[in-house]
Amino acid sequence: MLGIHDLALFILSGLLLNMMPGPDSLLIMLRSGSQGWRAGSMAALGIGTGTMVHVLAAALGLSALLSASAELFAVIKLMGALYLVYLG
Repeated sequence: MLGIHDLALFILSGLLLNMMPGPDSLLIMLRSGSQGWRAGSMAALGIGTGTMVHVLAAALGLSALLSASAELFAVIKLMGALYLVYLG
């Protein structure tokens, strides 16, 4: 079982996975090409920030907490659905 001594390895793995090309890279390239380097930079910063928040939450055990509590997971899903309705 991996312990807290492997936290740096986990964070490094999250960073490396964040740098791999994928749909987020395509979004950054499209924004940069159509709206300029500032829009591309803002898209890259937003994607990087969101991913790092997700990795940090997983590293701190939020994923384990959500998998252990069905009620908390349902509340988070409901909040996400309400946010999507708000955006729509």
